[in-house]
Amino acid sequence: MDLWTMIDTEREEFAGLCDALTSDQWDTMSLCSAWRVRDVTSHVIEVATLSGLELVARLTRYGFRINTMIERDAVKHGTATSPEGLCTEMRALIGLRRTLPGVKPPGVLGGEMIHQQDVRRALNLARTIDPARVQIALDDVKETSASILPGKKRAAGLFLHALDLDWQTGDSSSPEVAGTGEALLMAMAGRVAALADLTGTGVDTMRARM
Repeated sequence: MDLWTMIDTEREEFAGLCDALTSDQWDTMSLCSAWRVRDVTSHVIEVATLSGLELVARLTRYGFRINTMIERDAVKHGTATSPEGLCTEMRALIGLRRTLPGVKPPGVLGGEMIHQQDVRRALNLARTIDPARVQIALDDVKETSASILPGKKRAAGLFLHALDLDWQTGDSSSPEVAGTGEALLMAMAGRVAALADLTGTGVDTMRARM
């Protein structure tokens, strides 16, 4: 299965989740502290559909403060768009083949997986994710050093070990952080809630890096 097919599957599962949400769930706060479920969904849609020129224009308006741009635009679109509209826009991403400058398909897969889990964890809606998709996301995030997702910095000097799939990173003699691949992914993405699902002598170090 190629990467874009995996991304389409991830998007299809996210769209299915959106279709099933109640009004209250749309307005529930997600694991992203500034965003409701509707804002997370809005962000995923905007990142997937934004062109390079549109990105530059928006960054210019925000004085090139990328974190501020991302946070505010997601809330703006999430507030202005109905749940039905967000569902339609999310499902329209299936089959779309576009990435922002500097972002490759593994980053698209990882980002959308993390954000779907931001919603699912907040609503206690667990799912089983294909291990192959999780491994690709883990491999991408552990090498990411961008300010908005410093997974490499959070994993540095630690031995991260997935208990449910064949994945690990770091020196086995280093302080260990062990758990499901999904929990490790969310922890590297800075989600404090995922630390409750991890064990090992390196968990406190990872917590301090959040």
